[in-house]
Amino acid sequence: MSELKNEFSWSKTRDEVLKTCPRQYWFAYYGYWNGWLENAPERTRQIYVLKSLKNRQMWAGEKVHECIQRSLYNIRRGIKVLPVDQIVTITLDQMRAEFRSSKSKNYRKNPKSCGLLEHEYELEVSDEEWKEAAGNVETCLRNFYASDIYDGLKSHLKDGWLEVEEFSSFYLEGIKINLVIDCAIKEGKGVYIYDWKTGKSLSEDLSIQLGCYALYAMEKWNIPPESLNVIEYNLSFDKSNWFSVSQEEMKGIKGYINGSIKDMQSLLSDVSNNIPMEEDRFSKIEDEHIISRCNYKKVCRP
Repeated sequence: MSELKNEFSWSKTRDEVLKTCPRQYWFAYYGYWNGWLENAPERTRQIYVLKSLKNRQMWAGEKVHECIQRSLYNIRRGIKVLPVDQIVTITLDQMRAEFRSSKSKNYRKNPKSCGLLEHEYELEVSDEEWKEAAGNVETCLRNFYASDIYDGLKSHLKDGWLEVEEFSSFYLEGIKINLVIDCAIKEGKGVYIYDWKTGKSLSEDLSIQLGCYALYAMEKWNIPPESLNVIEYNLSFDKSNWFSVSQEEMKGIKGYINGSIKDMQSLLSDVSNNIPMEEDRFSKIEDEHIISRCNYKKVCRP
């Protein structure tokens, strides 16, 4: 088997990591590469394992997305969805099993299994804080399955479903742009994209994400921005917001993405082959709050 090639692409997440800390960016997109190989250098393997870690809030959000994805898949296939009480029970049981596996550090042998940042760095987290994460999962699920949005999706025509939690991409001036759409449906001449949020903050700037959705919809489904509606549903608060993107805003989004791509490529010694400069050319952030939440402390600041 030929060796996998680390090809350059852009995503909102990749942009956020670079803005957070250039050294973290190097670990997340270059330092881990080939860490899955049996003969990988010890440090590369360690970076690969650390890359897979998630904190308890990310883990909780992931479990909620998995449940919704499974239910929407079943609706599309005409399979009856379980009652919400059963869904909650099954999910919390899965979380308990994954918690035990992570606490035993099984992810060090199998990075594809659940690995929690709090366990790797033996952080002091009270039982109440763990229960709060599980409680937020239950709240999010109960809110979703009781929502008007879910009722509408349940009754939607089968031929109107476009995507559910699919890894998608489009090209902007020759560069691959990656994104994941939680749910997209077509009604008449319009497309509706749903974005599930599980965090306890409503202050996130969605402009870049909305722009990426609009650019993708234009290319994939050949619709103008004015025919696209994005519905952000915060499951923790049971609150939904509707957004649209204008042609003028699209120009700004394209400019932002192109600028971000140039920033990333300025850190490459070979742009055509996506080969980065040496690790020490990627500066380290000195913000203790960011450092405390970073997956790569063990290899960055041993």
